[in-house]
Amino acid sequence: MKRQPLWRSTPPAIFPVILGLVGLAHAWRGLGVSFDLPLAFGDLLLGVATALLLFFSLSYLAKLIARPGILMEDLKSPPGRAGLSAISMAYIVLAVGLLPFGEIARYVWWFGVILHAVIVTFVVKAMAKSPPEGRSVTPFQLLPFVGLSTTPLAGVSLGYVLLSQAFTYISLAAFAVILFQLASKFFRTRPPAPMRPPYAIILAPLSLFGMAFAQFGPDAAFLVFYVAVWIAGLALVSFAKWLTAAGFTPMWGGLTFPAATFTNINLVAMGKGLGMIATIGSIVGGAIATALILYIAYKALKMWAGQKLAQKTGAAVA
Repeated sequence: MKRQPLWRSTPPAIFPVILGLVGLAHAWRGLGVSFDLPLAFGDLLLGVATALLLFFSLSYLAKLIARPGILMEDLKSPPGRAGLSAISMAYIVLAVGLLPFGEIARYVWWFGVILHAVIVTFVVKAMAKSPPEGRSVTPFQLLPFVGLSTTPLAGVSLGYVLLSQAFTYISLAAFAVILFQLASKFFRTRPPAPMRPPYAIILAPLSLFGMAFAQFGPDAAFLVFYVAVWIAGLALVSFAKWLTAAGFTPMWGGLTFPAATFTNINLVAMGKGLGMIATIGSIVGGAIATALILYIAYKALKMWAGQKLAQKTGAAVA
């Protein structure tokens, strides 16, 4: 049987992994500055992550041009909605690494914000057409509906303070609603083993809100979220065996960006003078995030090359 071109089945599941790589590059740049480490590794990671993001974005665009209706097919499932939302989030976070390059960061940031708004519009449309079980709350909903919590990372430096604040508070309201619904659902029924890793996604918004409030205040809000990040992070480590009971699956992509954001908020806390706990969080978080994200990226790219990632995640084929 003849193998079809890889671009025809570009899986949305690859984009959360790339988002994690972009976040890891940002973390390593911070680690380099904070601990006087070589900056080359962070720059290398940023280059690799950027190349992968551009490659898979163009690959998915080619798939979309070949059959436009494929977008709604990929958006039928919660993982597909999260995967496509991760594309725009990755561009918004990428803008952080491009800040030294001037205006290009502004263009990339706006591209990511506008793209995210477009994707969320289609996500809402897809959910409206889904059966009740397709609209049930899942951690995957955090990416489309809370994804703009990434905007302050570069937005504040670009001068969009009020806009970043607005996106933060809107995202915070959505996060509160989704978190309440997730907690209610979790107490009623436990997720099957393959669907447990995405629950780690909750750590990412907590970290992003903390980093946002660190930039524009109030400081008390930063401290609240920083404590929440540590509680959530320790809980995830404690339940790591439960989270990963099904072994490696594409759902592990949900572990990547949260691990990177945990490291990043601890680097921010170091800058705010929180001392030993922030230093430990930066070092340990950086070590865990690096090993975990690079391992997941290797496994996901290997599955993609063998066309197994698309098959296992049910990605639509052009």
